[in-house]
Amino acid sequence: MIGKILRQRYQIIEQLGQGGFGETYLAEDLDIPAQPKPKCVVKRLQPQVIEPDILRLFEIEAKTLYNLGQNHNQIPKLLAYFEENSELYLIQEFIDGQDLDKELTSEKPLSEGDAIKLLRDILEVLTFVHQNNVIHRDIKPQNLMRCREDGKLMLIDFGAVKQVRTVLATATGQTSRTVSIGTQGYMPSEQALGKPKPSSDVYGVGMTVIQALTGILPHLLLEDKEGEVLWQNHVQVSDALAEIITRMVRYDWRQRYADANEALQAVNKCFVPLRPIKIGDKYGYINTSGKLVIPPQMDDAKEFCEGLAVVKINNKWGYIDSSGKFIIPPLFDLAWGFSPKKLARVLINEKWGYIDTSGKYVIPPQFDFAYWFTDNGLAAIKINAKWGYIDTSGKYVISPQFDDAYWFTEPGLAPVKIDNKWGYIDTSGKFVIPPQFDSTGGFTEQGLAPVKINDKCGYIDTSGKFVIPPQFDFAYWFTEQGLAPAKIDDKWGYINTSGKYVISPQFDDARLFTAQGLARVQINDKWGYIDTSGKYVISTQFDTAELFFEGMALVTIDRQQHYIDKTGGIIY
Repeated sequence: MIGKILRQRYQIIEQLGQGGFGETYLAEDLDIPAQPKPKCVVKRLQPQVIEPDILRLFEIEAKTLYNLGQNHNQIPKLLAYFEENSELYLIQEFIDGQDLDKELTSEKPLSEGDAIKLLRDILEVLTFVHQNNVIHRDIKPQNLMRCREDGKLMLIDFGAVKQVRTVLATATGQTSRTVSIGTQGYMPSEQALGKPKPSSDVYGVGMTVIQALTGILPHLLLEDKEGEVLWQNHVQVSDALAEIITRMVRYDWRQRYADANEALQAVNKCFVPLRPIKIGDKYGYINTSGKLVIPPQMDDAKEFCEGLAVVKINNKWGYIDSSGKFIIPPLFDLAWGFSPKKLARVLINEKWGYIDTSGKYVIPPQFDFAYWFTDNGLAAIKINAKWGYIDTSGKYVISPQFDDAYWFTEPGLAPVKIDNKWGYIDTSGKFVIPPQFDSTGGFTEQGLAPVKINDKCGYIDTSGKFVIPPQFDFAYWFTEQGLAPAKIDDKWGYINTSGKYVISPQFDDARLFTAQGLARVQINDKWGYIDTSGKYVISTQFDTAELFFEGMALVTIDRQQHYIDKTGGIIY
């Protein structure tokens, strides 16, 4: 096929894939007067016999695919379909990018926040598909393309090819009940029996996100005796996300979300994609498209967490849902968002306590200060000038005895201060690294923590041994990219885990890299964003700049708040 020209227009230049019923090729469109010639994708089906039923179904399904692509920018457009030399061809838009299979690696599982974004991105386009009465039938990472130009996900490889494959299979003697279109691990039982439903696609999405979170291929996961996928022991996620994913991958299709829209509504209810914005002297909320969803009416407002956002009105803090309705009335002098343990710390009459999502006190106000609960179920609290740790029932696990303390990080160590020196304890309260440092930070996944001694910062491992000797004026912890901001001679740059500068000291200020691979840096009182090579992605131009979340970052220009996208374009 290489070099062949179809319809005197589409010249085959490369084979992309091959299956039991056809092949996929990359081609050039010779009719377009441009150099280089624009590329397209050619799908060739090779039925043994061209029968009227096959041609009729081929045309119906091609029309469906055409309508989907024309009406949604995350589905490739169908450019042509035809029969030639007893073979059926589909010509589709070429997507320049890479499939999710290249992104989802066992070495770098997604964080919960990124997994939620991926879940939402897939369900949004799949909702459109289901609303048009189409079932994809092969949701998996290989059929989700990340567009190189704008980073959007494209849903590929469905529609006409699958329906015609079914007819070709039944023509060879199989019954419709035994024709299964899909991929092992991502395909539920009813689909394997040839009876797919919209909830079958929901199953595929759930298994894709499980792979993203665990780094484990779906067919390698164990099942219980009822056929339910055992995945939660491989990763720690919030109860809300675990509940949603578990329902998506139920063995019985009747226990799953009926379609993508129902699953998307569940995700949006728990993880609301709304961001606070200040307009004039009041706060409201916009969605990720920049549309004002909750009018500016609050004196202050924070991010949504576990479906609720903390807002301030008339000098008191309460919690609203995504409609702007108060779920927990504004009663508190100060309040924070809910942790994955579904507890939030609140201040009233100068004492801190913890409430649940109904606003009921789980741990009554009694502490002089309190941090959030971490994944191990412990929170650092202060009482009578001493710090200790409580569990989610309010019971002391480590009695108040330290002069200062922070929260636990992996691998179960927390920095504490005693006699003006910092060290690290384990969850029993025993010192693992004796107090000896002037200041400390938490351990990260690289097993390193920044510490300060004799006015210089370096990094220790979990045994307390210096891996990077003290040499910096200031240093932050390492992020998942293996880079940390470090200051020397009044300039900030980024070092790797061996202590070598990867991005030379040149910034007046610098912050951590986020999961999106961007970091905020400041030069001459203006902030911008760089990538991990040190190259500017968005030039220094903002008075203030926050980290990217849900593809948006909050910045200030001339005292006005705006949200930008990853190109620096103004969303709101």
